[in-house]
Amino acid sequence: MPGRPIRELGEDRVLSRFRALALGTVGADVVVGSGDDAAVLRCPGTVEGPATSGPHRDLLLLFACDMMVEDVHYRFDWAEPRQVGWKAMVQNLSDIAAMGGSPTAAVASIAAGGDLSEDVLSGIGEGLVAAASRYGAALVGGDLVGSPGPVVVDVSILGWVHPDHLLLRRGARPGDTVLVTGSVGAAAAGLAARHQAVGEAESTLLTEALRSHHEPCPRLDEAHAIAGTGLATAMMDLSDGLVTDLPRLCEQSGVGARIRTGAVPVGRACTYVATMLGLSDLRLALAGGEDYELLLTCPSERVPELRSTVIEQTGTEVTAIGEVTSDRKVVFLDADGREQDFGRGFDHFAAVRRVQ
Repeated sequence: MPGRPIRELGEDRVLSRFRALALGTVGADVVVGSGDDAAVLRCPGTVEGPATSGPHRDLLLLFACDMMVEDVHYRFDWAEPRQVGWKAMVQNLSDIAAMGGSPTAAVASIAAGGDLSEDVLSGIGEGLVAAASRYGAALVGGDLVGSPGPVVVDVSILGWVHPDHLLLRRGARPGDTVLVTGSVGAAAAGLAARHQAVGEAESTLLTEALRSHHEPCPRLDEAHAIAGTGLATAMMDLSDGLVTDLPRLCEQSGVGARIRTGAVPVGRACTYVATMLGLSDLRLALAGGEDYELLLTCPSERVPELRSTVIEQTGTEVTAIGEVTSDRKVVFLDADGREQDFGRGFDHFAAVRRVQ
């Protein structure tokens, strides 16, 4: 077929074309369409929220989806089937968290060849259910199809959020502080360790890195604490790495950002594995992705209040790593104020070539 290979366009350009095509289909019930971690919809009638004292007619519906492809997002010689199902669900739970919402129900579809082991398929299902139930959602259906290609696990999820707690990628303002929950880099370090065939028995920090890669946890409690303060101006989850995701948030908000790389909370497991493998822990932390931490902005004078609330309610640290600017450029600065280039984070189409 004619046209440039989509790897030359990049994932964001491809997505923008789909958004343009879909724009004409968006009706009055769509509050937020494509471009955020989840779509936001108005639903008529009464919705009972699990964290509410009674029926509320003003809750908004959140709708998101994500998929995992064998040998692209996971390998069965690295991950147990249960871990594959767990991670496929967590990706979607994290999207609901990024909007300040609560998950309610999910459906999962699996494409696989007929020679796939029953135990493998059951293990994937067990992981899907375990992650959903752990974070307050239910697996309510899905689809199974035969496929000659790799095993694909596709999840779609519903959630709810009160309008006062809804957080979007747009809303960051010049002068706001850029913050991140927890620490970053452990998941990327775990993947690097797998590529280098490093054994799990090396240390507890290596085990932590591998667990972060295979069994991530969504920051739902932290998201609820952040949304409850009413102080965050924008938020998203860190699934593709800070160097990729922060520009997306800034683009939606029409702003730029200056990040102090020395302030980025690099996880101890990331540093340990990076040192062992001769890699840069900062590069893993900034460009690796799959941390599922929350990236957010907040007026600088309200940062202490937001941080103390999140720490008090969840025990999770929130770290200031930079400032929002008005020049629409995202830069990463070292301790001497020099700009650093960490390349791009994960791009689906640049990373994968079509099998002829």
